[in-house]
Amino acid sequence: MINVAVSESRRNRHFGLLVAGLFVSLLIPVELGLRAYRDAAANQAMQETLAQANRLRALLESEINTAAFLATGVESYIVARNGDFEPDEIQRILTLLFGRGRHFRNIGVAPDNRIAWVYPLAGNEAVIGLNYADLPEQWPAIERAMQTGRGQFNGPVELVQGGNGLFYRAPIFLDNVYWGLLSTVIDADSLFSLLDSVSGEFAPLLALRNPGSDIQPDRVFYGQADYFEQPLELLPVIVPGGEWQMAVQMPRDSEPGLAWLRIFATFFVLLLSVLLGLLLRLLWQQNLLGQLDIEVRERTADLSQSNKLLGSVLSAARSFAIIATDLDGTITLFNKGAERMLGYSADEMVGKQQPATFLLTDELRARAASLASELGRPLVGDEVLTLRVRQGVEEILNLHYKHRDGHLVPVQAVISAITGDDGEILGFLGIAEDISDRLRNQTLKDQFVSTVSHELRTPLTAITGALGLVRSGSAGNLPELAQSMVEIAYNNSQRLARLVNDLLDIEKLIAGRMTLYADCHSAADLVHTTIADLQSVAAAHQVRMVETLESNAKLWVDAQRFQQVLTNLLSNAIKFSPAGGQVDVHLSEENGIIQITVSDQGPGIPADFRPHIFQRFSQADAGDNRQRAGTGLGLAISKELTEQMNGSIGFNMNTTQGSCFWLKFTEYKPRDRNKGDRDA
Repeated sequence: MINVAVSESRRNRHFGLLVAGLFVSLLIPVELGLRAYRDAAANQAMQETLAQANRLRALLESEINTAAFLATGVESYIVARNGDFEPDEIQRILTLLFGRGRHFRNIGVAPDNRIAWVYPLAGNEAVIGLNYADLPEQWPAIERAMQTGRGQFNGPVELVQGGNGLFYRAPIFLDNVYWGLLSTVIDADSLFSLLDSVSGEFAPLLALRNPGSDIQPDRVFYGQADYFEQPLELLPVIVPGGEWQMAVQMPRDSEPGLAWLRIFATFFVLLLSVLLGLLLRLLWQQNLLGQLDIEVRERTADLSQSNKLLGSVLSAARSFAIIATDLDGTITLFNKGAERMLGYSADEMVGKQQPATFLLTDELRARAASLASELGRPLVGDEVLTLRVRQGVEEILNLHYKHRDGHLVPVQAVISAITGDDGEILGFLGIAEDISDRLRNQTLKDQFVSTVSHELRTPLTAITGALGLVRSGSAGNLPELAQSMVEIAYNNSQRLARLVNDLLDIEKLIAGRMTLYADCHSAADLVHTTIADLQSVAAAHQVRMVETLESNAKLWVDAQRFQQVLTNLLSNAIKFSPAGGQVDVHLSEENGIIQITVSDQGPGIPADFRPHIFQRFSQADAGDNRQRAGTGLGLAISKELTEQMNGSIGFNMNTTQGSCFWLKFTEYKPRDRNKGDRDA
């Protein structure tokens, strides 16, 4: 009996030792694996941080040297002309370069160190005639540029007109004799904000300083100064005439979190979790690297396009018809491009003819009627072409030039004012480009978009349906991170479906294949129903909608398409309204005309975008970093639908705040039914 008890005790002891051994044997490799993973992840994060910092450094050097390269174009031009050029000519070149530079504040040319030309002139009139030798704080840098014969990059410094600026000064020598100085001010705030926008959420911590600066030695002008105390890496940033230093620190959240892995009880669950974490991490890293690579390629393509366009304008102006007139409309400039495009010589046109010689009377009449309707008064003199320009807006027109032999040339013309030093308009300048190939390409593009849109609808419907089933849990519960990714995919498939529907709608409208089912409807009922359908959207944006329905007049419209138009206007008003803002909807009737207005308290419509607001794919916020999503088709579709229902759509240009769009329809009366049926 005693032996049995001893044997049982020994077995229990052995079982305990085995369990302890298994526990230790599992715990040791798990802990070692976690530590190895932590060290590898930390090393990988450090390598990725340095790689990303080098990409940002390369981007910064590219932006700075691109600005210097653009400015060098003026230096090359002055040297090529041996300093002999017309003031208007150098002013136009400065204007062109300023428009191509992403971060320019102003560009100036100073023969004998005295500023003679500057762009933009507005706000910089006081510097004309300024002698750099009279500026003791800037003169040492200028002397160094004169002595070395190389461009110098200085700053940043706080500008009197606000913000921070960087100075690039390039000496100009003619036959090894100093001629003068080219000075460019670059917006430092704009340049450094580019780093912030490109870096992303998990960017390395960066700081920049200018060692040995004449103004403030070792001054840190971007990031925190303590980043230089124990940096992960110090990188040189090469700028014209010198270099900056970039201090790189690891992101604060770069250490991998591993504590949550230790809650798992078995080796297999732990291994599965580690593999899943590594997979998700790899996918995230690949996505981030892909986004950075796309942005680099896009910015490289933009830079290449800008350089090509600048080179084309400077060396091949014959591709454009450049025509100037005085205030009386008499042609004062007719370049080689205009001679080639129109078949007339400059001798025949300059001082003798007006643009009416090659413009189409029918196009001028149609434009005059449109402007007169907008202004509420007839046009006077040459206002049909110069009205917007006299208001300070550069006019872009698509019209036809008539060649000397009678054939028509479709062109896109940019009309601007020629002003004197005091801002007084002295004449007008038109730069026209033959867009025949562009129109043919547009036709091909429209056909392509139509075909692709039809082909996308069926697979897109299947994708959206499948994502909807997974999202609703029909395929089983998903981990929280996977559920979030499915939500993103589902929302973007819905957005793509709306884009395809918009593309199909605009294609049907343009082709005249959109069928409308018109009937008699209460305008107030249609407006009220549309507002009610959008109340949840307005609440999500913290915007209040207020309706004022002063009429119960009848409309002869397709109810669904009418509500589609009004929904587009209301959605835009909600989207662009600030949180806590208000959208006002007003329905009224006067003299048989029903008018619906939608007013918001948003930022309004930029003046330069107003002529294009109803064009396809047009958006005021069209940059790579757009804050509000959209296809740019909503207003174009709304315009086509409204006009096909015998209505009109537009917006008020004189609003002081926000935007105000309006719809106008003729009131329907029973005796008009046969006419309404025909129109529909």
